[in-house]
Amino acid sequence: MLHGALLTAALSAIVMPAVAADVETIRAVSHAEPDTVRAAAYWTVSRMASATPPESRSAGKAAERSGPPAGTPTAKKGGGSRVVGALFYNNGSGNHYCTASVMHTSKKDLILTAAHCLYDPHKHTYATHIAFVPKYNTSRPRPYGVWPIRKTWLDARWTRRGDPDLDYGFAALNKVGGRHIVDVVGSNVLRINQGYSNRVTVIGYPAKSHNPADKPVRCVNRTFKQWKYQIGFDCKGLYGGTSGSPWMIQYNDKTESGLVIGTLGGYQEGGDTDWRSYSALFDNDITKLIVKADKEA
Repeated sequence: MLHGALLTAALSAIVMPAVAADVETIRAVSHAEPDTVRAAAYWTVSRMASATPPESRSAGKAAERSGPPAGTPTAKKGGGSRVVGALFYNNGSGNHYCTASVMHTSKKDLILTAAHCLYDPHKHTYATHIAFVPKYNTSRPRPYGVWPIRKTWLDARWTRRGDPDLDYGFAALNKVGGRHIVDVVGSNVLRINQGYSNRVTVIGYPAKSHNPADKPVRCVNRTFKQWKYQIGFDCKGLYGGTSGSPWMIQYNDKTESGLVIGTLGGYQEGGDTDWRSYSALFDNDITKLIVKADKEA
């Protein structure tokens, strides 16, 4: 967890002003997972190991096929975090995974990921059997347990038409062993309105075909403005599966946490190359969504 003054300042700057806002303006939708007990039992070690990313990040548009800019870093393996994990789910056509991160809220149960990992606006279907595994890897697949998801919150502009500027969502976890996820692993803090250029740490789970050890990777670089409501990030090696990865400023290696200003998703559902990724710009919309989710969790 972030320490004292920083945590208090972050909450007062982000969460408190939004409580008085008209939450209906966000047009949020929520969805309950029907059987969380079944979800926990469903994710055996073998099912987690055989799950695949939901999307491909290898094609690339013609403008991006020339390759990454000179000096683009490559994600390093083994740079995981207790507050970041693999998000396993079934979308009706197979078992898949994205990345998600634990967020600081009063209920201590919320995680953040990309909306397209929770709901497919093209098929109009929700993911099922959803479970979060902090710091997952094949050599130690359940270091902090398996945490079933009981409810999700998304902006209706995503569920209705797949608006890439709202490609983020929150999910509430069941307690495990009578404990909240935040009390077990810690948490990140949401931070909005940070502009387009920030030095961020991104942690996620790339496709097993490029990462046989199935360990998280980490990359540090500066973000840039893609469009008004989209930010970009260049780093080689962020293949499918990294959707939902948190973009963190002020990352603390001791607490393995930071301030989250983005999550891999948005334009092209996060990008269609392994070296250029995107995130929706975090503004008041995501603040309203996390407040609503925490209230209803």
